[in-house]
Amino acid sequence: MPRVTVFIPTYNRARLLPHAISGVLQQTFGDLRLVVSDNASTDETPDVVAQFEDPRLEYVRQPENLGLLGNHNWFLERVDTDYALILPDDDLVYPDLLERTVAELDQRPKAGMAHAAFDVIDEDGNVLLPHVNWTYGLASDSVETPYEFIRESMLWSCRVCASTALMRTSALPDDRMSADDFPAVDFGMWLRMAAAGWEFAYLDEILGAYRIHGATHSASFGPPQGPGYVQGIEIISRLKAVKLQFLDQHDGGIQNPDELRRLAEEGRRRELVIMARNATLPERRPGPTFRALGEAVRVDPGVLLGAPAWKLAGGSLIGPRLVDRIKGLLA
Repeated sequence: MPRVTVFIPTYNRARLLPHAISGVLQQTFGDLRLVVSDNASTDETPDVVAQFEDPRLEYVRQPENLGLLGNHNWFLERVDTDYALILPDDDLVYPDLLERTVAELDQRPKAGMAHAAFDVIDEDGNVLLPHVNWTYGLASDSVETPYEFIRESMLWSCRVCASTALMRTSALPDDRMSADDFPAVDFGMWLRMAAAGWEFAYLDEILGAYRIHGATHSASFGPPQGPGYVQGIEIISRLKAVKLQFLDQHDGGIQNPDELRRLAEEGRRRELVIMARNATLPERRPGPTFRALGEAVRVDPGVLLGAPAWKLAGGSLIGPRLVDRIKGLLA
């Protein structure tokens, strides 16, 4: 039996899927199985997969569309290798991703996951942002304790690029991904892994690529804008609800629950301001900026208690050029 299973759930992504498959089959770590689960696609997906002649590749065509969550859990309930990675059909893994993350998990038996930095690319594969790090603070190879991972997740939401995340299958929670966490189903699962006592290892190396385009699942979080997505009020509030639901379900089993709830509130306020900032780029004129901030305040008046909202408002009044000059003087 191979040590690693890479799972690519796919639906009507025949143009981008070959790049994802090729990246897996070109890994320097070869002891793997690749499972492509076609969620009843209506395009040329079967023909695309048939072009690959590699005994490590298993193609499964679902008789009916299971939905995104159903397709993921179909795999998670069956995986029997030591480690597993779920690769979206539009993202890429770089050649040494598995070699580096397998070595990390082998070295750290208390770690339930090893994940890494990545490039953000556009639909055509051009790099928009190199060496992206969603951990908001880890600047080198690090291992977070379960509490550290939970605490930072309350403050910043998703801090892991799933396309680089090799998971220890014995660390997966019994309920795998839960519909109660939708659309942040992986985020909720990772929180439950941390609650069970698993550590999270981060490698500050570029080991994959996250693709930005309008048809990806992440676009449900908000429309694409440059090298990222603009999160809307609904998803920001939904992420907070997932966090609070997690804390309620594990009340008494996690230290400092009241502090974590406070951080979840603080995190939503920060993300509401970021939403307002991103929605008014690049001009950031006063009118649109104040309207966007007004929407944020209607959701949570506590936004006005933090400095970021006032900095954004002030910056829109004096203009981006003067803001850049002031930043240069202070640098």
